Amino acid sequence: MINKINKIFKISKIYKAKYVYIYSDFRTIFEIEKKKPTIFVNKLLNLFLKKNITCIVPAFSYNTIDDFHLDSTKSKVGFLGNYIKKKKKHVRSEHPLFSFIAIGKNANIIKKIDKSAFSKNSVHGKLYKKNCYFLNLCRPLIQGNTLVHHIEHLNNAKYRFNKVFKTKLFKNRKLVGSNYSAFLRKNLNDKKSIFTFSKTLSKLKKKKYFFKHKFYNSEILIYKYDDFYNDLNLLYKKDNKVFLKY
Repeated sequence: MINKINKIFKISKIYKAKYVYIYSDFRTIFEIEKKKPTIFVNKLLNLFLKKNITCIVPAFSYNTIDDFHLDSTKSKVGFLGNYIKKKKKHVRSEHPLFSFIAIGKNANIIKKIDKSAFSKNSVHGKLYKKNCYFLNLCRPLIQGNTLVHHIEHLNNAKYRFNKVFKTKLFKNRKLVGSNYSAFLRKNLNDKKSIFTFSKTLSKLKKKKYFFKHKFYNSEILIYKYDDFYNDLNLLYKKDNKVFLKY
């Protein structure tokens, strides 16, 4: 299987990247790689690491009340973040709700970020114009991409606000800080502010920078970070309700 993925990556030109931001759902893969799934994941990461490409994955834990420990709090968004977290040479960004984990030559890019999760100096902002690619591995784009919330924050979307949480963040058992924030919906009961990606994707479906390849009963999707970033920003400026369901 890893050889098949490597061929797909070569065709897509993702190996030209400096950073790869990975969204993944390993259920399809683990159904096939039942015996040693962790060996497969290690081989997958090495496809990039051996080429000095840094891998970045969401490790969101959504800690709004409980203390957040940079070295031990688990990610709630999939297998890959928690797997990389066990590696000695990983870096984790300092945010109790929306942290990221990076591994590779330039992993330090996710350090020294703002306390606001989607601001200009967030992980999303720092990856812009840094030769980054998105990789959706068996995870359909229709399920979302948090870059949207960065675009909303930059444009000060009226249906969201910067909510501050008193969650304390610890590193090696030492208090690093508190009062971290995220750009969230103002009113959870307001149906008009419910997020959807369907309108956005319908407007972007003909874009040539999307590389799709069928992969068993799912797909691999690869696209340039900056192209997607610019188009999301442009779509919002044309229609500030483009990310909303109603």
